[in-house]
This record gives sequence, structure tokens and C-alpha cells, in this order.
Amino acid sequence: MEIPEHNVYYPSLAKSHCDQDEEASLPYTASNTLIVDSSKRFQKPRTPVIQKRIQFTEMEDDEGTVEQVRVYIRVVFLKIGEVNTLKEKYAADVFLQARWEQPKHYKQLDENGKEEEWDPQLQIENVLGDAKEEEWRYKEAISPDHFRVFECRRIKGVFVENLELQHFPFDTQDLSLTISSELTECEVDLLEDKEELSSVNKQSFVDEQEWALFEHVEMFPKVSVKEYTSSRERHPTMMVMCHAARRPGFFVWNIFLTMMLITLLAFTTFAIGVTLTQNRLQLSFTLVLTGVAFKFVVNQSLPRISYLTYMDKYILSSMVYLCLVCVWHSVIGRLHEIGHDDWAMDYDWKALLCFVCTYVSFHLGFSAWIYKYAWRRRRLMEKKDEAYRDKVKMICREESATLLKRRRMSAWSPAVTMKNVLQPT
Repeated sequence: MEIPEHNVYYPSLAKSHCDQDEEASLPYTASNTLIVDSSKRFQKPRTPVIQKRIQFTEMEDDEGTVEQVRVYIRVVFLKIGEVNTLKEKYAADVFLQARWEQPKHYKQLDENGKEEEWDPQLQIENVLGDAKEEEWRYKEAISPDHFRVFECRRIKGVFVENLELQHFPFDTQDLSLTISSELTECEVDLLEDKEELSSVNKQSFVDEQEWALFEHVEMFPKVSVKEYTSSRERHPTMMVMCHAARRPGFFVWNIFLTMMLITLLAFTTFAIGVTLTQNRLQLSFTLVLTGVAFKFVVNQSLPRISYLTYMDKYILSSMVYLCLVCVWHSVIGRLHEIGHDDWAMDYDWKALLCFVCTYVSFHLGFSAWIYKYAWRRRRLMEKKDEAYRDKVKMICREESATLLKRRRMSAWSPAVTMKNVLQPT
């Protein structure tokens, strides 16, 4: 079937260098295509929907290939609010800056006949609800007929974050911002801004008592598919992450220590004579039920996840330990009933030493395991912070004080105009 020259609703199906090899197999129906006369390709579309999507065809050069625009992303986490572990979300005040050079082959006029700036159509995917957002733009001339555009946004809202809690409460979490474009990967390429580094403002961190915030910001580009568009359209996406390490002091003193004291009380049951098996079992069962009740209380501070955290493993191991003590008391009671009191007293003393040594060995191994695996990511984040600080020092030495002042004005003054930003000092 002949491929139409323009596909308004599915721009990736148009003839371009990205899909010339696949154009023979592309599906077309009367409901999702619109043929536009080549002589009218630069006329203003009648509807806003066509106006947004027509950018794909209007950016073709003389050879008919699509010009891909590079958009450089910079993100500053101005303020990070509460990190909600139970509901897996966090509040933040974020500054987003996108920088790109105006495409040479782009021609689009507004209602007044004035040439419009090219728009990358960026959006935040993981924002929850309606965020409070401010947006402004300014230009910077490169040559008399060429300039680059800065699009700045300040976003205040709540963002969804899937927390990885395997190492809870010794975990390090990624607080991410997912930035995507409505345009396809053939039209736009999202890149990290190397001229102006992304950063985190640690001084305004609200949840400082529970979390330790790191300074550096990481960006990972990827490609995604929009659910409401064709599955053949691939859209560029940028994952922007800052990192926070949980302070485990509260959980160590209030949960781990409490459970350890409950388990240590199991050793006191050995003070009861081997002839009073029922008293030993009564005290041991009481400790087991106390551990079960304590486990239900602890679960209220965690989301319903399908895997075990470090805290779950510790509490369950303590309960298994209490159950083994109960089983041992039953064995001793059986030896007493068959008349082997000497064997019962001898084995009971050896069993006490064995339980004590096992308990101490478990805690030493558990502590070493936490330091080796759970704390390894914290050490990695600290090394990245050192590399980030060295990079900031290098950039500060290369840039002049005037440029630093203008960058701060663009980041912290949302209402600043283009004239104030570019005004020489």
C-alpha cells in the first residue's frame, strides 16, 4: 500500500531516515492517516492538535530527512520534603532547565504571523496529581540569525517513587524525576547538560532527621512507549535521580534492640529445673507470642511488599530461635519422664552453651553482612559525591563570576525577564 506523505496523528510513520526500512510493513487505516498536499506543507494547520504534530514534517531539510534536535537537561532539587516510605512517594520543589538551539529548518507561525520557537514538549511522568508549576523562557544569541532557547520550569508537587526496601532500614533510595517528550526519538534527543551541572540543595531538606541526602545528581537516558500512541513510536526519556540514605538509628534502638531483648529472655528459662517442663514451656510460649505481636506492629511502618527486608529477616530469625528453645524444653521434659534425669541435666547445660554461642555468632555474621552489602551503596554514593565536588571546583575555576551570577538568577528568580538575565554587568 502506498505510504502517505504525511501522517499527522502518527508522525513516526512518515517517510524519514528512522523508518525507511520498515515502511513497507506499517499498518494504515482511514481513521489514523491524513494526506496533505505537498504544495501546502508549510501552511498553518487549522486545529491545535495538527499544529503540535506538524513539527515533524516542517523540520525536514532539502534531502527529506528529519532534523533531530538535541535538548540538554539540567535539574536542581531546590527542596525535598517528606519521603513517605509507606506510600512510596516524596514531595519536592524542582527547577528544570532545558536548553537547545533553534532548528534551522523549523518554520512555524503563530496567529499574528510571528515565527514561533521550536518546542520539545517536555513533561514530568511520575508527578502525582496536579503540581504547582511556573514556566518561562529566554533566548541567547549565537549569531545574527541563530540563537539557543532556555526553557525553565519550577515544579512543586508530589512524585511517585518505587522504593527498593530489601536493605531496610539500612537502605539507600533513588528519588527520581522522569522527564519525557511527546515527540519521537527521531525528532528530539534528551541529553545531560555538561555546561551547567545538576545539583541538590541539602540545606532545605525537610526530612533530615530520617534521611541523609547526597549532593550529586545522576541522569540515565532511555526510550519509552506512550500507552495512548502507536506502539511503533518511541519517545526519549531522561531519568534524573538524587540519592538519600536512611538513618537507621530509630529502627536499631526501637525495633532491633527490643527484639533482641525479648529473645535474650529465652535463656532465663533454663534457670527452671528440668523437672518443671510445663513452666519452661509456658514462659517460652509467652515470648513467642510477644514476638508475633511485635512483628504485626512493625509491619504497619512498611508497604505490603512481596519480599523480606533486613528487619523482617532479623525478627523472623529471632522467632525461629524462640521456637527452637521451646522444642528443646519439650525434649528435656521427655527425658525426665523416662527417668534419665542425669542425662537431662547434662544435656541441658550443653544446650544452653550451644544456644548462647549460636546467638552471638548470628549477630556477628548479621552485622558483617549489613556492612558488606547494605552499606556498600552508601560508600559508593560518598565516592560519587567526592567526584561531583571535584567537578564543581573545576567548573568554577573555568567560569567567570559574571556567568555564575547569571546562572543563579535564572535558577532562583522565576519572574526574571529576558532583559534582566542578559543585561551585562
